[in-house]
Amino acid sequence: MIYKSPFLIVFVFLLSLPVFGGSAVGDDAVVRQAISDYVDAFNRNDWQAVGAMWSEDGSHVDRESGERTVGRDAVMADIHAAVQQRPDTKLAGTVDHLRQIRPDVYSVVGTIEVQSADLPQSVSDFSAILVNEDSKWVIDSIEETPHAAPKSSYEALQELEWLVGKWVDEADSGRVETTFRWTANQAFLLRSFVVRGADQVTGQGTQVIGWDPRSQEIRSWAFSSDGAFGDATWVRTGNQWLIRSSQTVPDGRAASGTYVLTKVDDQTMTLQLIGHDIEGEPQPTEPAVTVVRVADQPQSVPDPSANNPR
Repeated sequence: MIYKSPFLIVFVFLLSLPVFGGSAVGDDAVVRQAISDYVDAFNRNDWQAVGAMWSEDGSHVDRESGERTVGRDAVMADIHAAVQQRPDTKLAGTVDHLRQIRPDVYSVVGTIEVQSADLPQSVSDFSAILVNEDSKWVIDSIEETPHAAPKSSYEALQELEWLVGKWVDEADSGRVETTFRWTANQAFLLRSFVVRGADQVTGQGTQVIGWDPRSQEIRSWAFSSDGAFGDATWVRTGNQWLIRSSQTVPDGRAASGTYVLTKVDDQTMTLQLIGHDIEGEPQPTEPAVTVVRVADQPQSVPDPSANNPR
C-alpha cells in the first residue's frame, strides 16, 4: 500500500481509553473529543505524540502486500516516508467493534479512510490489539486488509437508509419539510424538500444521492427551484456525515461549503453548514438546526416495468 494507516487506530483508541484502577473505561464524549484532538495533532505533524502511542515492539501487517513492519522505530519510519509523499493527507475512520480480552488487553476492529487532494479516497479494514503498559494504552499490533467494495448501489447506500421518511425542521424564518425515499430498484436515494413561509411555499428542490462505482464514493446532485444547482461527496465519520458541496447560485457565482449531518438517534438529526464561501468570500456560520422525523417511511418510487405484461 502507498500509505500506512496505523496512526489512525492509535488516535481512536489509545486516547479514548483512560485508565482507572487498572481497567479501561470508555466514554462516548471522551472518545469523540479524543478523535478530534488526535486529528488536530496529526494535521500539525506531531509525530512525537504518535510514536509515544506505540509499544516498543509494536507491529503493522499489510495483508494486501504481505509486508510486515516490526518495532516502533520501523513503523514511524514508514509513517514519515508516507507523509513526505502526501503532505496534505487527511484521515477519517470508524470503529465497528471493541472487546476487552483482559483488563490490560483490548481488541479493536474498524475501517480507515485516507484522503489526499490528488488521489482517490482509500478505504481499508483493520484489526488491532492494544495493551496497557505502565498505566498507558499503547498499540501492540495492527493488521490491515483492503476494504471490500459494495456489490451494488443499494449495498453502498445502506448506511443512509435510516434517512428514509419525512423530516421537519422549524425556525422563525419558516418550516422545511424534507422527504427521503428510494428510487426504483433502490439504486438511488431521492430527497425532496419544500420551504414554507407564513402562508406560502417559498422554495423547493430535489437531491439525488447515489454510489459512484468509479470513484468509490457516495455522491449527490441537487437542484433548487431558484435555479441553484450543485454536487457533493459524502464521507462518514462515526455518527456524522461530512457532505462537501460545490454549487452554482442563481446569479452564476460559485459557492462551496461542508454540511455536517449528525445522526442523534433514529428520530433526530442535526445539520450545519460550515466553511461556507461564495466566490472565495467567507460567509457567516449559522448554528446547527435540529431535524425530527414526523412520518412513517414512504414507499419507493414504483418500478414502471412491474406493470408491463410479460
